Order: sequence, then structure tokens, then C-alpha cells
Amino acid sequence: MSNKIIKLTVFLLAVTGIAGLAIGYVNGITAPVIAMQAEEKLRQGYTEIYPGADEYAVSTEQKSNELIENVILAKKGQDTAGVLYIVTPKGYGGEIKVLVGFDVAEQNITGIKILSQAETPGLGANCVQPWFTQRFTGKTAGSELKVVKVETSAPDEMEAITAATITSKAIAAGVNVAREDFAANYGSK
Repeated sequence: MSNKIIKLTVFLLAVTGIAGLAIGYVNGITAPVIAMQAEEKLRQGYTEIYPGADEYAVSTEQKSNELIENVILAKKGQDTAGVLYIVTPKGYGGEIKVLVGFDVAEQNITGIKILSQAETPGLGANCVQPWFTQRFTGKTAGSELKVVKVETSAPDEMEAITAATITSKAIAAGVNVAREDFAANYGSK
């Protein structure tokens, strides 16, 4: 009886060892491809949020808030025409990665793009929909954005996603963090 158990244990160890090596090998092959695709998706996001820039350069300045993952300068010639932020607020389902763009001359939000999220399907996951993300476009960088539950025409308010107020408030909080940094560093003097 114990001989069967030893043979079965050795067999299972061999199978799991081979499976682990195979998974590691496949991961080694696919990881660079996945990273390259993620980088391309991010670059496409840059051009969606701030089109027309000649170059997008990652800023080396210290970030003013822990929610700011990266600051990207959208250059036209030698001038910084726009500033893009990658912020990571916490939503209902976890971290939401948001790309937020600002125009330096106009001092407003050029748009937002949700890069990744794990919100509830059919509710908070609707944050990726254009009808939601477009609510941020054109808002001024000088005023804090507030989330309201009813339709609004106030310039500093935006309507929450129905039944997903936590997600809406998290995204607005991330945008506000970016907005505060933008106003402090690139705002009209």
C-alpha cells in the first residue's frame, strides 16, 4: 500500500515539475511580447488624450502624490504643450489606472482614458465607456471636480455612473490629484 503512495507521489511531483517548467518557458517567450503590446497601448492612449504632439517624454520631476504613477510631457517643438498623468486611485474592485491629459495653453482637461480596471461588470466597469470618460473633457484645471448623482451642467461637476458611485468618485479623485499637480506646476501664473 505505501509503495503505491510513493510511486503516485513521485509521479505527481514529476508531472507538476514538468508543468511548472513548461509554464515558465512559455512565460519567458510571451512576457516581452505582452510588455511591448502594453507599451504600444499606452502610446496610443497618449495620442488619444493629447493628439498632435511631436513627442511624449516622461518627466523626471518628483511626483507630488503617491497616486501619480507617471507624468508625461506632450511636446510641440521645444515647448510643453500638454501634460499627461497616469494616476492609480482605488475603486470598488481595486486599483484603476487612469490616463489624464491637460492642455497648457487652455488650462483644461483634454480627456481621460481608463488603462486598466477591475470594477464590477455592468456597473463600475462602464467607466471605460466613452459616454463616461467624455464627461471629463473640457473641464477646467482650476476647479476641483465633484461627483453628483443627477445630471448637471455645472462646470465643476460630473454625473456618476448609475449604481457605481464609488468607481466614479475614485476616478474623479485620481483626476483631481492630477489636476492639483498640473495647476501647481503648469497652471497660469
